[in-house]
Amino acid sequence: MPDTAVTEFLGSLRRVISNVHLYPAGHPQSEVALDMLMETTGSLTAGIDGVVLSIMDNAFYLDRTLLPQESLEYRDLYRLFQERGLDSISLEGRPSSGDLGELAAFLAKDGSDIPADGTIRLNERPFNRSELVKFASMSQIRHSYTASLDFLQGVADSMEDGEGADISDAVWTVEQLLEQVLLQPGASLLLSSLKTHDEYTFYHGINTALLALTVGQRIGLNTEQLVQLGVGALLHDLGKIRVPVEIIQYPGRLDDKMWTEIKRHPHEGAQAILAGTGEGQEIAALVALEHHAQYDLTGYPDIGRRERLHLYSRITSICDVYDALTTRRSYKRAMPPATALQTIVAGSGTQLDPDLVQVFVSILGIFPAGSLLRLDTGEVAAVVTAGHDGETMTAAIAISADGERVSVPETFMLEASRVTGLLLPEDVGLDAATLLEASQLAID
Repeated sequence: MPDTAVTEFLGSLRRVISNVHLYPAGHPQSEVALDMLMETTGSLTAGIDGVVLSIMDNAFYLDRTLLPQESLEYRDLYRLFQERGLDSISLEGRPSSGDLGELAAFLAKDGSDIPADGTIRLNERPFNRSELVKFASMSQIRHSYTASLDFLQGVADSMEDGEGADISDAVWTVEQLLEQVLLQPGASLLLSSLKTHDEYTFYHGINTALLALTVGQRIGLNTEQLVQLGVGALLHDLGKIRVPVEIIQYPGRLDDKMWTEIKRHPHEGAQAILAGTGEGQEIAALVALEHHAQYDLTGYPDIGRRERLHLYSRITSICDVYDALTTRRSYKRAMPPATALQTIVAGSGTQLDPDLVQVFVSILGIFPAGSLLRLDTGEVAAVVTAGHDGETMTAAIAISADGERVSVPETFMLEASRVTGLLLPEDVGLDAATLLEASQLAID
């Protein structure tokens, strides 16, 4: 089945559940949403007898396949499953509209258990825990990532209510991320390649923090310094929450008025952090204020007569730019990681600290983990870990030369000279981070 089928199914299911509380039964909006759920369910089960959607250890599984991206993007659905006592949903054949409606009502806590003789069965998981747990190598770091998303959502809610940003939990959140960075540095870098433009500010903050912590560790910062750096990186774009969403997602060139609004976000973020509470808020506010000021101080805002930006601001700036360039937005395509690195290097000495850029490139390598590469054989490979010499890397064949998906990718040493092109996930219909984690490849 297409990789997008399960994502579209979960999105449609979430929409129908939301409509249960918004509209009465039979309302046109509810019917449209239910029709879409019928369509996406049909795509998910096309050509097969049925599928099983399971949850375990902060993750969704489709049959025996781990769904890392969906586990983060649909964490609200995961919680609904837990609250309703579900560990699996079995979809038999093409489920009926009535049964899908019953399922949505049950998950929305607006209905009783669904009929036992229907096309949907609950908690009849055919896979035992031991069959799924072997795919959960990154469950702990995924849990830390999810907790970070929840924290940022809470901060955003506080700011929308006119309150300051209470960052008292930011230190704990970063400590959890830092623990995983120290234990699984390769996994942390790979997880930072998970993207969604729907919650861009939140995902972007966490990805920037993961990258910044990796850089900080490489240059020898101690634990206290790493936590301070991580908090600043996590919250650096907080001010964008107060920028109108239509400007954040505007598909064309910004006019002067829109650009003025965008340029306010460093001040907005710094003020929100200072107005709240929490350890280390002054440094976090400084990072939020300075992350667009640029290494040569020609960016925004004007920071006065200071000779240079704070070290944490300079680290965060590099990680901020890299994650922004490699993230698909509603109005632009993402850059391949290697192309984004070239842009980073081009800004060295002007926009970005040249010494830290050198460190950043040495960590990620010329083809960063998660890169999708076309090889001289016509095969598509996913980079697992970058080589230290810049000429070799650990990779896995994802798509064969004849265009077939490789069901169980195996790692091998790939020489850079064999690379003939850079690819994006949408070019080949797969996500490298999902592929590598689900395949249980060694990434450290």
